[in-house]
Amino acid sequence: MKRFKWRHWEGMLFILPWIIGFFLFTVGPLVASIRLSTLNWDMLSPAQYVGLKNYADLFANPDFWYSLKRTGLYVCMAVPMTMAGSLAVAMLLNQKVPGITIFRTIYYLPAVTSGVAMLTLWRLLFRPDSGAVDWFLQRNIVPWLSLDGGLHFKWIPLMAQSTGWLSNPDWALQTMVLLSVWGLGSGMIIYLAGLQGIPEGLYEAAELDGAGVWRKFLNVTLPMLTPTIFFNLIMNTIGAFQSFDQAYILSSGTGGPSRALLMYVLLLYNTAFQYLKIGPSAAMAWILFFIILVLTGINFWLGKKWVHYD
Repeated sequence: MKRFKWRHWEGMLFILPWIIGFFLFTVGPLVASIRLSTLNWDMLSPAQYVGLKNYADLFANPDFWYSLKRTGLYVCMAVPMTMAGSLAVAMLLNQKVPGITIFRTIYYLPAVTSGVAMLTLWRLLFRPDSGAVDWFLQRNIVPWLSLDGGLHFKWIPLMAQSTGWLSNPDWALQTMVLLSVWGLGSGMIIYLAGLQGIPEGLYEAAELDGAGVWRKFLNVTLPMLTPTIFFNLIMNTIGAFQSFDQAYILSSGTGGPSRALLMYVLLLYNTAFQYLKIGPSAAMAWILFFIILVLTGINFWLGKKWVHYD
């Protein structure tokens, strides 16, 4: 009995540092943010209790609704594109070909590369004056092979002038969506694990019934993969709503041309650390929490209709 008690407390001692850290750095700030959302505080002068005024002011603030609209638009474009791209790459990497592990590593590397470094590099590549993307597209760098008495190349221009990409309000958000696909490695790994968990017998039975590649994908792969798709949908949606580093790096923290990249979390960050409005920024964080909570609940409710766990 004494040995049991000692082992019990011995285990508690091992997990005690984590428990202390959890309450200090997770539960503590979480509770403090609720209090902060009811204060008028600029970190320089004494805080004043204002109740729910911060929330009321946010709902009357056009910038709040604009950033929420831009974020929602980004989510609607980035999530489907990222999920479709991840699934497509996972199916390619699920093939049994020599050297497939090398390709899996290559496709997963962007997911573990520093996001700030990669976004800074992409920003340089998309510069309208000296960026490599415009250079390739404007200088007829795409070859067309023809045979008319000899083998030579013709060069076909894809665009006559710079699109502006990140400096053009009409293209800035689309460019950010395009760059979000660069980090599809995490979703790809999850899809790949789901694909490898599908029994081969199901495909063999489908082949005996005369099913082709497309029919096997629709009737075997997708139904068996619905739990994985559902998980990626939840995680990608939450991640897209919390997008910050992309908008901050690509727009230098300003929200881009004509506020085209003014994402919700970027506005939250600027409200807190540029304008020193701690109360409204904490209120914005809790509003975002409830938005994600509601959308996640809706996804779980809808998931009962199409997710198959057996």
